[in-house]
Amino acid sequence: MKNKEYNIVKNLIFSSISTLSTFFLFILLSFLGRVLGSEQYGIFTTALSIATIFEMFTDFGLRDISIRNVSRSKDLTENYLGNILVWKTLLCTAIYGAMLITVHILGYKGEIRTIIYILTISAFLKNMIYTFRIFFQAHDEFGWDTLLVLIERTSLLGFGLAALFRWEALMPFTICFASVRAVNFLLTLITIRWKISPIRLKFNLKLMKKLQFEAFPLGLFFVILTVFSYIDTVMLSLMRDYHEVGLYNAAFKIYEGVAILPTVFWLVFLPRLSELYNVDLGYHRRMSIKSVKYLFIVGLPAVTYGVLFSEMLINFFFKAEFTAAIFTLQILFFGLLFQYPNWMLNATLISMNRQRVIMVFGAIGLGFKIIVNLIVIPIYGFNGSAVATVMSEFLLFLAATIYLYRYHVKMPIVKIILKPVLAASLIYAGFEWLDFIPVIPLIALTGILYIIAILLLKSFDRDEINTFMTNLKMMFGKPRAAEQKVDS
Repeated sequence: MKNKEYNIVKNLIFSSISTLSTFFLFILLSFLGRVLGSEQYGIFTTALSIATIFEMFTDFGLRDISIRNVSRSKDLTENYLGNILVWKTLLCTAIYGAMLITVHILGYKGEIRTIIYILTISAFLKNMIYTFRIFFQAHDEFGWDTLLVLIERTSLLGFGLAALFRWEALMPFTICFASVRAVNFLLTLITIRWKISPIRLKFNLKLMKKLQFEAFPLGLFFVILTVFSYIDTVMLSLMRDYHEVGLYNAAFKIYEGVAILPTVFWLVFLPRLSELYNVDLGYHRRMSIKSVKYLFIVGLPAVTYGVLFSEMLINFFFKAEFTAAIFTLQILFFGLLFQYPNWMLNATLISMNRQRVIMVFGAIGLGFKIIVNLIVIPIYGFNGSAVATVMSEFLLFLAATIYLYRYHVKMPIVKIILKPVLAASLIYAGFEWLDFIPVIPLIALTGILYIIAILLLKSFDRDEINTFMTNLKMMFGKPRAAEQKVDS
Protein backbone atom coordinates (compact mmCIF):
# COMPACT_ATOMS: atom_id res chain seq x y z
CA MET A 1 0.00 0.00 0.00
CA LYS A 2 2.85 2.38 0.67
CA ASN A 3 3.84 2.39 -3.01
CA LYS A 4 0.29 3.23 -4.02
CA GLU A 5 0.17 6.15 -1.63
CA TYR A 6 3.46 7.44 -2.93
CA ASN A 7 2.19 7.16 -6.48
CA ILE A 8 -0.93 9.14 -5.72
CA VAL A 9 1.05 12.16 -4.53
CA LYS A 10 3.67 11.89 -7.27
CA ASN A 11 1.06 11.35 -9.97
CA LEU A 12 -1.02 14.27 -8.71
CA ILE A 13 1.99 16.48 -9.40
CA PHE A 14 2.55 15.09 -12.91
CA SER A 15 -1.17 15.21 -13.65
CA SER A 16 -1.32 18.80 -12.40
CA ILE A 17 1.44 19.80 -14.81
CA SER A 18 -0.41 18.15 -17.70
CA THR A 19 -3.68 19.79 -16.76
CA LEU A 20 -2.22 23.25 -16.21
CA SER A 21 -0.63 23.07 -19.66
CA THR A 22 -4.19 23.35 -21.00
CA PHE A 23 -3.70 27.02 -20.23
CA PHE A 24 -1.47 27.17 -23.33
CA LEU A 25 -4.51 26.33 -25.47
CA PHE A 26 -6.56 28.99 -23.74
CA ILE A 27 -3.83 31.59 -24.41
CA LEU A 28 -3.81 30.55 -28.06
CA LEU A 29 -7.60 30.93 -28.37
CA SER A 30 -7.58 34.26 -26.52
CA PHE A 31 -5.04 35.60 -29.04
CA LEU A 32 -7.31 34.33 -31.80
CA GLY A 33 -10.13 36.47 -30.38
CA ARG A 34 -7.90 39.50 -29.92
CA VAL A 35 -6.43 39.33 -33.43
CA LEU A 36 -9.49 38.32 -35.47
CA GLY A 37 -12.41 39.71 -33.42
CA SER A 38 -15.58 38.24 -31.95
CA GLU A 39 -17.23 37.09 -35.20
CA GLN A 40 -14.21 35.11 -36.46
CA TYR A 41 -13.70 33.81 -32.94
CA GLY A 42 -17.34 32.71 -32.96
CA ILE A 43 -16.86 30.88 -36.27
CA PHE A 44 -13.81 29.01 -35.00
CA THR A 45 -15.35 28.05 -31.64
CA THR A 46 -18.53 26.88 -33.37
CA ALA A 47 -16.47 24.64 -35.67
CA LEU A 48 -14.40 23.43 -32.73
CA SER A 49 -17.54 22.61 -30.73
CA ILE A 50 -19.05 20.58 -33.58
CA ALA A 51 -15.75 18.73 -34.11
CA THR A 52 -15.48 17.97 -30.38
CA ILE A 53 -19.02 16.59 -30.26
CA PHE A 54 -18.30 14.17 -33.12
CA GLU A 55 -14.96 13.28 -31.56
CA MET A 56 -16.69 11.68 -28.58
CA PHE A 57 -18.50 9.20 -30.86
CA THR A 58 -15.09 7.74 -31.78
CA ASP A 59 -14.43 6.48 -28.26
CA PHE A 60 -17.67 5.45 -26.57
CA GLY A 61 -16.05 4.80 -23.21
CA LEU A 62 -13.13 2.66 -24.41
CA ARG A 63 -10.59 5.01 -22.85
CA ASP A 64 -11.96 4.84 -19.32
CA ILE A 65 -12.92 1.17 -19.42
CA SER A 66 -9.40 0.39 -20.68
CA ILE A 67 -7.67 2.32 -17.90
CA ARG A 68 -9.85 0.55 -15.35
CA ASN A 69 -9.14 -2.91 -16.78
CA VAL A 70 -5.44 -2.42 -17.51
CA SER A 71 -4.93 -0.89 -14.04
CA ARG A 72 -6.27 -4.14 -12.62
CA SER A 73 -4.27 -6.41 -14.98
CA LYS A 74 -1.17 -5.08 -16.78
CA ASP A 75 -1.02 -8.25 -18.91
CA LEU A 76 -3.89 -6.90 -21.01
CA THR A 77 -1.75 -4.03 -22.36
CA GLU A 78 -0.47 -5.40 -25.68
CA ASN A 79 -3.78 -6.99 -26.65
CA TYR A 80 -5.69 -3.80 -25.86
CA LEU A 81 -3.19 -1.61 -27.73
CA GLY A 82 -3.40 -3.44 -31.04
CA ASN A 83 -7.15 -3.98 -31.01
CA ILE A 84 -8.10 -0.47 -29.90
CA LEU A 85 -5.87 1.14 -32.56
CA VAL A 86 -7.60 -0.78 -35.36
CA TRP A 87 -11.09 -0.39 -33.89
CA LYS A 88 -10.79 3.35 -33.35
CA THR A 89 -9.47 3.85 -36.89
CA LEU A 90 -12.62 2.18 -38.22
CA LEU A 91 -14.81 4.23 -35.88
CA CYS A 92 -13.16 7.50 -36.93
CA THR A 93 -13.77 6.73 -40.61
CA ALA A 94 -17.45 5.99 -40.04
CA ILE A 95 -18.04 8.98 -37.76
CA TYR A 96 -16.30 11.35 -40.18
CA GLY A 97 -18.83 10.33 -42.83
CA ALA A 98 -21.66 11.01 -40.39
CA MET A 99 -20.16 14.43 -39.65
CA LEU A 100 -20.11 15.34 -43.37
CA ILE A 101 -23.82 14.52 -43.68
CA THR A 102 -24.77 16.36 -40.47
CA VAL A 103 -22.90 19.55 -41.40
CA HIS A 104 -24.70 19.58 -44.75
CA ILE A 105 -28.11 19.09 -43.08
CA LEU A 106 -27.48 21.88 -40.54
CA GLY A 107 -26.71 24.27 -43.40
CA TYR A 108 -23.17 25.34 -42.55
CA LYS A 109 -21.51 26.67 -45.71
CA GLY A 110 -18.36 28.34 -46.98
CA GLU A 111 -15.33 28.80 -44.78
CA ILE A 112 -16.88 27.42 -41.60
CA ARG A 113 -17.71 24.13 -43.34
CA THR A 114 -14.07 23.62 -44.39
CA ILE A 115 -12.85 24.56 -40.92
CA ILE A 116 -15.23 22.00 -39.39
CA TYR A 117 -13.82 19.32 -41.71
CA ILE A 118 -10.20 20.09 -40.72
CA LEU A 119 -10.89 20.50 -37.00
CA THR A 120 -12.77 17.19 -36.93
CA ILE A 121 -9.64 15.41 -38.19
CA SER A 122 -7.67 17.27 -35.51
CA ALA A 123 -10.20 16.25 -32.85
CA PHE A 124 -10.05 12.59 -33.94
CA LEU A 125 -6.25 12.64 -33.65
CA LYS A 126 -6.55 14.21 -30.19
CA ASN A 127 -8.94 11.46 -29.15
CA MET A 128 -6.53 8.78 -30.35
CA ILE A 129 -3.70 10.45 -28.42
CA TYR A 130 -5.79 10.66 -25.23
CA THR A 131 -6.83 7.03 -25.57
CA PHE A 132 -3.25 5.80 -25.77
CA ARG A 133 -2.18 8.08 -22.92
CA ILE A 134 -4.15 5.85 -20.55
CA PHE A 135 -1.53 3.14 -20.97
CA PHE A 136 1.06 5.45 -19.42
CA GLN A 137 -1.34 6.18 -16.56
CA ALA A 138 -2.28 2.54 -16.00
CA HIS A 139 1.43 1.59 -15.89
CA ASP A 140 2.23 4.42 -13.49
CA GLU A 141 4.31 6.27 -16.11
CA PHE A 142 2.75 9.68 -15.54
CA GLY A 143 6.09 11.38 -16.24
CA TRP A 144 6.14 10.31 -19.89
CA ASP A 145 2.48 11.16 -20.23
CA THR A 146 3.19 14.66 -18.92
CA LEU A 147 6.16 15.13 -21.25
CA LEU A 148 4.12 14.23 -24.33
CA VAL A 149 1.30 16.57 -23.28
CA LEU A 150 3.75 19.44 -22.79
CA ILE A 151 5.33 18.84 -26.20
CA GLU A 152 1.92 18.88 -27.87
CA ARG A 153 0.61 21.99 -26.17
CA THR A 154 3.77 24.07 -26.42
CA SER A 155 3.89 23.17 -30.12
CA LEU A 156 0.26 24.18 -30.59
CA LEU A 157 0.93 27.47 -28.84
CA GLY A 158 4.15 28.27 -30.69
CA PHE A 159 3.16 27.25 -34.22
CA GLY A 160 -0.42 28.47 -33.74
CA LEU A 161 0.69 31.97 -32.75
CA ALA A 162 3.20 32.02 -35.61
CA ALA A 163 0.45 31.13 -38.12
CA LEU A 164 -1.97 33.62 -36.57
CA PHE A 165 0.37 36.60 -36.66
CA ARG A 166 1.86 35.66 -40.03
CA TRP A 167 -1.43 35.34 -41.96
CA GLU A 168 -4.10 36.82 -39.62
CA ALA A 169 -6.64 34.37 -41.01
CA LEU A 170 -8.55 31.35 -39.74
CA MET A 171 -7.62 28.82 -42.42
CA PRO A 172 -3.81 28.74 -41.93
CA PHE A 173 -4.36 28.72 -38.17
CA THR A 174 -6.73 25.74 -38.49
CA ILE A 175 -4.35 23.77 -40.70
CA CYS A 176 -1.54 24.36 -38.19
CA PHE A 177 -3.81 23.05 -35.40
CA ALA A 178 -4.38 19.74 -37.21
CA SER A 179 -0.74 19.34 -38.30
CA VAL A 180 0.62 19.59 -34.75
CA ARG A 181 -1.86 16.96 -33.57
CA ALA A 182 -0.80 14.56 -36.36
CA VAL A 183 2.87 14.80 -35.38
CA ASN A 184 2.06 14.32 -31.69
CA PHE A 185 -0.01 11.23 -32.46
CA LEU A 186 2.99 9.59 -34.16
CA LEU A 187 5.27 10.62 -31.29
CA THR A 188 2.84 9.08 -28.76
CA LEU A 189 2.82 5.73 -30.58
CA ILE A 190 6.63 5.71 -30.78
CA THR A 191 6.93 6.43 -27.04
CA ILE A 192 4.40 3.73 -26.11
CA ARG A 193 6.29 1.19 -28.19
CA TRP A 194 9.52 2.22 -26.48
CA LYS A 195 8.38 2.49 -22.85
CA ILE A 196 5.23 0.36 -22.46
CA SER A 197 4.66 -2.38 -25.00
CA PRO A 198 5.05 -3.35 -28.66
CA ILE A 199 2.16 -2.25 -30.88
CA ARG A 200 0.95 -5.06 -33.11
CA LEU A 201 -2.18 -4.45 -35.16
CA LYS A 202 -4.91 -6.89 -34.16
CA PHE A 203 -8.63 -7.14 -34.58
CA ASN A 204 -10.38 -9.51 -32.24
CA LEU A 205 -14.03 -8.80 -32.96
CA LYS A 206 -15.19 -10.81 -29.96
CA LEU A 207 -12.96 -8.80 -27.60
CA MET A 208 -13.97 -5.45 -29.07
CA LYS A 209 -17.68 -6.33 -28.93
CA LYS A 210 -17.24 -7.29 -25.29
CA LEU A 211 -15.28 -4.13 -24.46
CA GLN A 212 -17.59 -1.86 -26.42
CA PHE A 213 -20.68 -3.41 -24.87
CA GLU A 214 -19.15 -2.95 -21.41
CA ALA A 215 -18.06 0.60 -22.24
CA PHE A 216 -21.22 1.67 -24.06
CA PRO A 217 -23.08 3.20 -21.10
CA LEU A 218 -19.94 5.05 -20.02
CA GLY A 219 -19.19 6.06 -23.62
CA LEU A 220 -22.70 7.34 -24.13
CA PHE A 221 -22.32 9.32 -20.91
CA PHE A 222 -19.16 11.01 -22.23
CA VAL A 223 -20.86 11.73 -25.54
CA ILE A 224 -23.71 13.27 -23.55
CA LEU A 225 -21.21 15.15 -21.38
CA THR A 226 -19.48 16.59 -24.44
CA VAL A 227 -22.74 17.59 -26.07
CA PHE A 228 -23.71 19.00 -22.65
CA SER A 229 -20.61 21.24 -22.72
CA TYR A 230 -20.91 22.46 -26.30
CA ILE A 231 -24.62 22.39 -27.12
CA ASP A 232 -24.90 26.04 -26.02
CA THR A 233 -22.46 27.10 -28.73
CA VAL A 234 -24.24 25.11 -31.46
CA MET A 235 -27.68 26.35 -30.39
CA LEU A 236 -26.47 29.96 -30.22
CA SER A 237 -24.95 29.66 -33.72
CA LEU A 238 -28.29 28.42 -35.08
CA MET A 239 -30.60 30.71 -33.03
CA ARG A 240 -28.56 33.96 -32.76
CA ASP A 241 -25.33 34.99 -34.58
CA TYR A 242 -21.57 34.38 -34.51
CA HIS A 243 -20.98 37.63 -32.60
CA GLU A 244 -22.97 36.26 -29.64
CA VAL A 245 -21.27 32.89 -30.04
CA GLY A 246 -17.92 34.68 -29.77
CA LEU A 247 -18.98 36.57 -26.64
CA TYR A 248 -20.30 33.45 -24.96
CA ASN A 249 -17.18 31.47 -25.76
CA ALA A 250 -14.91 34.22 -24.47
CA ALA A 251 -16.52 33.60 -21.08
CA PHE A 252 -16.94 29.85 -21.53
CA LYS A 253 -13.29 29.21 -22.48
CA ILE A 254 -12.14 30.91 -19.26
CA TYR A 255 -14.68 28.89 -17.29
CA GLU A 256 -13.66 25.73 -19.12
CA GLY A 257 -9.99 26.42 -18.38
CA VAL A 258 -10.65 26.73 -14.64
CA ALA A 259 -13.06 23.77 -14.76
CA ILE A 260 -10.31 21.47 -16.07
CA LEU A 261 -8.62 21.32 -12.65
CA PRO A 262 -10.71 18.36 -11.33
CA THR A 263 -9.34 16.17 -14.13
CA VAL A 264 -6.09 16.10 -12.13
CA PHE A 265 -7.94 14.22 -9.41
CA TRP A 266 -9.93 12.18 -11.92
CA LEU A 267 -6.84 10.83 -13.69
CA VAL A 268 -5.11 9.89 -10.45
CA PHE A 269 -8.01 8.66 -8.31
CA LEU A 270 -9.99 6.68 -10.90
CA PRO A 271 -7.42 3.85 -11.27
CA ARG A 272 -6.95 3.75 -7.47
CA LEU A 273 -10.70 3.69 -6.74
CA SER A 274 -11.16 0.97 -9.37
CA GLU A 275 -8.59 -1.21 -7.60
CA LEU A 276 -9.99 -0.56 -4.13
CA TYR A 277 -13.57 -1.42 -5.03
CA ASN A 278 -12.48 -5.00 -5.66
CA VAL A 279 -10.34 -5.40 -2.55
CA ASP A 280 -11.40 -2.98 0.23
CA LEU A 281 -14.87 -1.43 0.19
CA GLY A 282 -14.29 0.50 3.41
CA TYR A 283 -11.14 2.13 2.07
CA HIS A 284 -12.92 2.77 -1.25
CA ARG A 285 -15.74 4.55 0.61
CA ARG A 286 -13.35 6.73 2.63
CA MET A 287 -11.27 7.68 -0.40
CA SER A 288 -14.41 8.54 -2.41
CA ILE A 289 -15.64 10.90 0.30
CA LYS A 290 -12.23 12.49 0.72
CA SER A 291 -11.81 13.08 -3.01
CA VAL A 292 -15.13 14.95 -3.14
CA LYS A 293 -14.12 16.94 -0.07
CA TYR A 294 -10.82 17.95 -1.69
CA LEU A 295 -12.64 19.26 -4.74
CA PHE A 296 -14.98 21.37 -2.62
CA ILE A 297 -11.93 22.77 -0.81
CA VAL A 298 -10.35 23.66 -4.17
CA GLY A 299 -13.64 24.71 -5.81
CA LEU A 300 -14.88 27.30 -3.30
CA PRO A 301 -11.93 29.69 -3.72
CA ALA A 302 -12.11 29.16 -7.50
CA VAL A 303 -15.74 30.35 -7.47
CA THR A 304 -14.96 33.29 -5.17
CA TYR A 305 -11.91 34.54 -7.05
CA GLY A 306 -13.62 33.90 -10.37
CA VAL A 307 -16.64 36.08 -9.57
CA LEU A 308 -14.41 38.82 -8.13
CA PHE A 309 -12.05 38.89 -11.11
CA SER A 310 -14.39 38.22 -14.05
CA GLU A 311 -14.04 41.75 -15.39
CA MET A 312 -10.25 41.66 -15.09
CA LEU A 313 -10.05 38.27 -16.80
CA ILE A 314 -12.17 39.29 -19.81
CA ASN A 315 -10.31 42.57 -20.24
CA PHE A 316 -6.92 40.90 -19.89
CA PHE A 317 -7.40 37.97 -22.27
CA PHE A 318 -9.66 39.63 -24.82
CA LYS A 319 -10.40 43.22 -25.86
CA ALA A 320 -13.06 45.89 -25.40
CA GLU A 321 -15.33 44.18 -27.94
CA PHE A 322 -15.82 41.32 -25.43
CA THR A 323 -16.80 43.29 -22.30
CA ALA A 324 -20.42 42.14 -22.63
CA ALA A 325 -19.18 38.66 -21.61
CA ILE A 326 -18.19 39.77 -18.06
CA PHE A 327 -21.58 39.05 -16.50
CA THR A 328 -21.76 35.77 -18.44
CA LEU A 329 -18.48 34.67 -16.88
CA GLN A 330 -19.69 35.55 -13.37
CA ILE A 331 -22.76 33.36 -13.89
CA LEU A 332 -20.67 30.47 -15.20
CA PHE A 333 -18.27 30.56 -12.26
CA PHE A 334 -21.10 29.59 -9.90
CA GLY A 335 -21.34 26.34 -11.87
CA LEU A 336 -17.89 25.33 -10.58
CA LEU A 337 -19.42 24.77 -7.14
CA PHE A 338 -21.18 21.70 -8.57
CA GLN A 339 -18.99 20.89 -11.56
CA TYR A 340 -15.87 20.23 -9.45
CA PRO A 341 -17.34 17.53 -7.17
CA ASN A 342 -19.28 16.06 -10.10
CA TRP A 343 -16.00 14.75 -11.51
CA MET A 344 -15.22 12.64 -8.45
CA LEU A 345 -18.83 11.58 -7.95
CA ASN A 346 -18.72 10.16 -11.48
CA ALA A 347 -15.30 8.59 -10.88
CA THR A 348 -16.73 6.83 -7.83
CA LEU A 349 -19.69 5.53 -9.86
CA ILE A 350 -17.37 4.28 -12.64
CA SER A 351 -15.15 2.49 -10.11
CA MET A 352 -18.32 0.79 -8.81
CA ASN A 353 -19.20 -0.36 -12.36
CA ARG A 354 -22.23 1.98 -12.43
CA GLN A 355 -21.70 3.23 -16.01
CA ARG A 356 -25.41 2.89 -16.80
CA VAL A 357 -26.33 5.11 -13.87
CA ILE A 358 -24.18 8.05 -14.97
CA MET A 359 -25.40 7.54 -18.54
CA VAL A 360 -29.00 8.00 -17.38
CA PHE A 361 -28.09 11.01 -15.23
CA GLY A 362 -26.18 12.58 -18.12
CA ALA A 363 -29.10 12.12 -20.51
CA ILE A 364 -31.48 13.74 -18.03
CA GLY A 365 -29.07 16.65 -17.51
CA LEU A 366 -28.60 17.17 -21.25
CA GLY A 367 -32.32 17.07 -21.94
CA PHE A 368 -32.91 19.56 -19.15
CA LYS A 369 -30.20 21.89 -20.51
CA ILE A 370 -31.57 21.80 -24.07
CA ILE A 371 -35.08 22.63 -22.84
CA VAL A 372 -33.81 25.51 -20.69
CA ASN A 373 -31.73 26.84 -23.60
CA LEU A 374 -34.72 26.72 -25.95
CA ILE A 375 -36.60 28.87 -23.44
CA VAL A 376 -33.90 31.36 -22.41
CA ILE A 377 -31.79 31.90 -25.58
CA PRO A 378 -34.55 33.75 -27.49
CA ILE A 379 -35.05 36.03 -24.44
CA TYR A 380 -31.62 36.44 -22.82
CA GLY A 381 -29.24 35.22 -25.53
CA PHE A 382 -25.81 34.01 -24.38
CA ASN A 383 -26.44 34.98 -20.74
CA GLY A 384 -29.37 32.58 -20.73
CA SER A 385 -27.05 29.80 -21.87
CA ALA A 386 -24.80 30.48 -18.88
CA VAL A 387 -27.77 30.13 -16.51
CA ALA A 388 -28.74 26.85 -18.21
CA THR A 389 -25.21 25.52 -17.64
CA VAL A 390 -25.26 26.27 -13.89
CA MET A 391 -28.75 24.81 -13.40
CA SER A 392 -27.82 21.63 -15.26
CA GLU A 393 -24.59 21.11 -13.27
CA PHE A 394 -26.60 21.37 -10.06
CA LEU A 395 -29.10 18.79 -11.30
CA LEU A 396 -26.28 16.32 -12.09
CA PHE A 397 -24.68 16.91 -8.69
CA LEU A 398 -27.98 16.29 -6.90
CA ALA A 399 -28.72 13.09 -8.81
CA ALA A 400 -25.28 11.51 -8.23
CA THR A 401 -25.21 12.46 -4.53
CA ILE A 402 -28.64 10.98 -3.85
CA TYR A 403 -27.80 7.76 -5.70
CA LEU A 404 -24.48 7.27 -3.87
CA TYR A 405 -26.16 7.99 -0.55
CA ARG A 406 -28.52 5.09 -1.16
CA TYR A 407 -25.83 2.71 -2.47
CA HIS A 408 -22.54 2.29 -0.63
CA VAL A 409 -21.17 5.88 -0.31
CA LYS A 410 -23.12 8.24 1.93
CA MET A 411 -21.64 11.64 1.11
CA PRO A 412 -21.97 14.00 4.11
CA ILE A 413 -22.35 17.00 1.80
CA VAL A 414 -23.32 19.57 4.45
CA LYS A 415 -20.39 18.56 6.63
CA ILE A 416 -18.01 18.56 3.66
CA ILE A 417 -19.04 21.94 2.26
CA LEU A 418 -19.59 23.96 5.45
CA LYS A 419 -15.94 24.52 6.37
CA PRO A 420 -14.80 25.53 2.84
CA VAL A 421 -17.74 27.97 2.64
CA LEU A 422 -16.73 29.60 5.93
CA ALA A 423 -13.10 29.78 4.81
CA ALA A 424 -14.00 31.17 1.36
CA SER A 425 -16.06 33.92 3.00
CA LEU A 426 -12.75 35.30 4.31
CA ILE A 427 -11.59 35.79 0.71
CA TYR A 428 -14.68 37.84 -0.13
CA ALA A 429 -14.44 39.79 3.15
CA GLY A 430 -10.78 40.51 2.46
CA PHE A 431 -11.59 42.15 -0.87
CA GLU A 432 -14.40 44.14 0.71
CA TRP A 433 -12.49 45.40 3.74
CA LEU A 434 -8.88 45.51 2.48
CA ASP A 435 -9.44 47.02 -0.96
CA PHE A 436 -6.71 49.61 -0.27
CA ILE A 437 -4.10 46.81 -0.68
CA PRO A 438 -2.82 46.23 -4.27
CA VAL A 439 -4.48 43.34 -6.07
CA ILE A 440 -1.60 40.84 -6.25
CA PRO A 441 -0.64 41.10 -2.54
CA LEU A 442 -4.35 40.95 -1.66
CA ILE A 443 -4.79 37.72 -3.63
CA ALA A 444 -1.81 36.22 -1.81
CA LEU A 445 -3.06 37.44 1.57
CA THR A 446 -6.61 36.13 1.13
CA GLY A 447 -5.26 32.84 -0.24
CA ILE A 448 -3.12 32.41 2.87
CA LEU A 449 -6.11 33.30 5.06
CA TYR A 450 -8.16 30.63 3.27
CA ILE A 451 -5.53 27.95 3.85
CA ILE A 452 -5.13 28.92 7.52
CA ALA A 453 -8.90 28.84 7.99
CA ILE A 454 -9.15 25.41 6.34
CA LEU A 455 -6.49 24.07 8.70
CA LEU A 456 -7.91 25.74 11.83
CA LEU A 457 -11.36 24.39 11.02
CA LYS A 458 -9.76 20.91 10.87
CA SER A 459 -10.92 20.18 7.35
CA PHE A 460 -8.16 17.55 7.21
CA ASP A 461 -7.98 14.87 9.88
CA ARG A 462 -4.73 13.73 11.49
CA ASP A 463 -4.37 10.70 9.20
CA GLU A 464 -4.65 12.89 6.09
CA ILE A 465 -2.01 15.31 7.36
CA ASN A 466 0.31 12.46 8.39
CA THR A 467 -0.15 10.80 5.01
CA PHE A 468 0.62 14.01 3.15
CA MET A 469 3.77 14.69 5.19
CA THR A 470 4.92 11.08 4.85
CA ASN A 471 4.52 11.16 1.09
CA LEU A 472 6.43 14.43 0.82
CA LYS A 473 9.32 12.85 2.74
CA MET A 474 9.16 9.81 0.49
CA MET A 475 9.35 11.99 -2.61
CA PHE A 476 12.47 13.70 -1.27
CA GLY A 477 14.12 10.39 -0.54
CA LYS A 478 13.54 9.80 3.15
CA PRO A 479 13.93 6.02 3.38
CA ARG A 480 12.38 5.61 6.81
CA ALA A 481 9.25 7.48 5.80
CA ALA A 482 8.96 5.26 2.78
CA GLU A 483 8.57 2.29 5.08
CA GLN A 484 5.56 3.69 6.85
CA LYS A 485 2.17 2.32 6.00
CA VAL A 486 -0.54 4.93 5.60
CA ASP A 487 -4.26 4.57 5.26
CA SER A 488 -5.51 7.60 3.42
